[in-house]
Amino acid sequence: MKKILILILVIAIILALPISAAPGDNSDPIVVLSYLNQRLNELIAKYNLDKVAVHEKSIAELNEKIKNGGTGAASSLEVVNLKAGEKLIAGAGAEIILRGGKATAIASDLGGLSDVTKAVDIAHGVDIAPNHLLIVPRNDGRGVLATTAAILMIRGEYKVVSQ
Repeated sequence: MKKILILILVIAIILALPISAAPGDNSDPIVVLSYLNQRLNELIAKYNLDKVAVHEKSIAELNEKIKNGGTGAASSLEVVNLKAGEKLIAGAGAEIILRGGKATAIASDLGGLSDVTKAVDIAHGVDIAPNHLLIVPRNDGRGVLATTAAILMIRGEYKVVSQ
């Protein structure tokens, strides 16, 4: 009988321990909301997670500047050497300057290349004057055909096509 009484007493003590633990205490197996909020706030402060949204916005703005040609300053011009018969097909907004050799304009049904130096539209097959700034208004296959070896300076998207 004593053994049963001692066994019941030991079981009662074991079962009473979790009940007597304070909520959120290390001995408490139940996680309460206040404990989770406290730990989350500690981690947010430790790793500066409250500033993530600000950093993501800054990164997005910088990526947009890079995509649009730099940080406000003009992006550099690239030198492209064409062999006779090669075409340079430029994207919308590309700027082209013929520095050496001879080349003619490649136009589309919607118009030619805009020669901003001379304030004229250069039609298909017309010779391009050296050192004039040309702008391609649309991404519709406009560009330059090298009639001799040519040196161009270009800013913007382009592709070189061999005949």
